[in-house]
Amino acid sequence: MRARLWGRKPGRAVGLRALPALLAVLALAGGGPAGPYTTVAAMPGAADGSGSGPAVVLPKVDCASLVGQDLSETPGAAAVVGSATATTSPGGWAACEVKGIAAPQIQFDVLLPTRTWRQRYLQTGCGAFCGSVDFFADAADGCVPLDRGDFVVATNNEGHVGVSGFDATFGADPQLRVDFGYRADHVVALVAKRLIALYYGQGPRYSYFDGCSQGGHQGLTEAQRYPHDFDGIVAGAPASLLTSLIVWSAGWHATANTDAQGRPILTAAKLPALHAAVLRECDARDGLADGQIDDPRACSFDPRSLRCPSGTDTATCLTDAQVDAVRKLYDGPRDERGRRMYPGGEPVGSEANWARWVTPTATGAPAVAEGNATSALKYLAYASPRPSMTLRDLHYDSATFYEIFQRAGIYDASDPDLSAFRAAGGKLLLWHGWADQAISPYGTIAYYHALTERMGGVNATQRFARLFMLPGVAHCGDGQGPDAFDAITPTLAWVEQGVAPDRLVATKRQDDAVVRTRPVYPYPIVARYDGSGSSDDAANFTPAPPPVRYEDDIAWLGSFRSGYEQVCGWQDGRWTCTPAPPPS
Repeated sequence: MRARLWGRKPGRAVGLRALPALLAVLALAGGGPAGPYTTVAAMPGAADGSGSGPAVVLPKVDCASLVGQDLSETPGAAAVVGSATATTSPGGWAACEVKGIAAPQIQFDVLLPTRTWRQRYLQTGCGAFCGSVDFFADAADGCVPLDRGDFVVATNNEGHVGVSGFDATFGADPQLRVDFGYRADHVVALVAKRLIALYYGQGPRYSYFDGCSQGGHQGLTEAQRYPHDFDGIVAGAPASLLTSLIVWSAGWHATANTDAQGRPILTAAKLPALHAAVLRECDARDGLADGQIDDPRACSFDPRSLRCPSGTDTATCLTDAQVDAVRKLYDGPRDERGRRMYPGGEPVGSEANWARWVTPTATGAPAVAEGNATSALKYLAYASPRPSMTLRDLHYDSATFYEIFQRAGIYDASDPDLSAFRAAGGKLLLWHGWADQAISPYGTIAYYHALTERMGGVNATQRFARLFMLPGVAHCGDGQGPDAFDAITPTLAWVEQGVAPDRLVATKRQDDAVVRTRPVYPYPIVARYDGSGSSDDAANFTPAPPPVRYEDDIAWLGSFRSGYEQVCGWQDGRWTCTPAPPPS
């Protein structure tokens, strides 16, 4: 799923009346390009990699001359360039690599092609709590424009240096919370575009963002708060409900699987048998027994079917305590009145992906979810740090939920009103794996439902925003389903030529050999096997309405609303947060 550019690798059933309109809208094109540098409707050439696309523009100054350039006047983004050196990207294209810092400590890295730039800018996101500067493009498998050096590419550390991606100690400083929550990517976009103008004598004609997990959160934050920064945004498995995700969802993964003595209930050794039982029960319900589940909502798997005989405990069965833990993991966190504290739990079919995330490693290190939630409780969840807090101190009740939810104005990207982004010509491609073990796909579905409700219905929304759900795919890739695909090239065609993406083609590889390809259509349309040829070949599938349409308006303690966002900063020596002005 991730194309390495630089650095280190880290329901209820409802009616189907809207589906004919949705199938029809797949053929509709979106609007034209957008962005502060765009003055024409489109550039000649293909945006899909089959043609040249926008013309190549060469640098006007030497790379080394960027060192010492005055960037202090960039509005709200005072920055300094620390180095500018000639280099060659792993893709083989020559570049000027610029590293610097935007105040107070947002580290950024920009690659400016020296011979191949085609007036495009791509900013990439990061994962977990970030804290390092690494170039990765998610959902870019086989993206020709990226591979050949069409883009200036930039990334940043989200405003802090972390010991690991799961270290939230930066949250002891309120400014670093803000930089992580919403500010860093906007600042870097401004600085990078200023560098582009200095280097090439013009700004980018088209600007894009691509990220998954926290990177997906970054992309949605940009669309919601800064609608003019990017013309096209690819947001995968977005951590959009961050406040609830890092405490209640991640915390529940650990709490539901921990006994009174602090020991894990379900171990990694039990996962293969559990997943196999789920496939036996659920796989063929979508009409094709192929080792992946098209929609986990179609199957109500009961883990009690794997209950161990009395007095036994083997890798092929579950004890009563383990049955209870699995049920809790599927269900997700609830408060004292049984209300959801996050829109969903682990999807049925994700069990093979729980190792390391839900269940601890063989070395005895805590599961990733436990580490994430504990660090968040200590340094992000409350108004002031609570460094001695542990998950045992967390109460799953509504009062605690709303106390922590007050931080949503800084961290969350859940505003369904993208009117300003749409008016600017922006295009949003959302995607999520149906077997995501780290961020429940139900949260993204719930957000997309709220988006369509706010933006005028399915037809109006799909002109500028589409969601693609990938069966069998784990968090940001891997899993059992086809997980490698290119979402960037279709986004270029959408922005630059007005050709909306009506499908993606995902690939599954084993030892670098392609073993399966599948089409993925805009949600809720599903891929249906036409009955001829190999079911491992995408050419043998067609788009179809789902056999059952589930209720996407998931009730939970939080909400999808506008006007919750805050802007925070120091004023007269005091840290102050006020309501954010609506984007224009």
